[in-house]
Amino acid sequence: MDHPGVPNVQLVKENTRNAQIFKKSVAEQNSVELAWSMLMSEEYGALRACIYHTEDDLGRFRQLVVNTVMATDI
Repeated sequence: MDHPGVPNVQLVKENTRNAQIFKKSVAEQNSVELAWSMLMSEEYGALRACIYHTEDDLGRFRQLVVNTVMATDI
């Protein structure tokens, strides 16, 4: 999501806004941030209700999302 199409090393070299914020795994962390913000918005309440029922479920789901996206940082 919102991937600029260049390696993280290039984003850091260019000192992009996201590189300044995230430092490493720049594109991946940005994608997680954007996707999570969208999921937490009011319009996705019904979807969230299908995904988790407790705060523990939410925490596990977030960790799954983060781990999955971070695994794409090659």
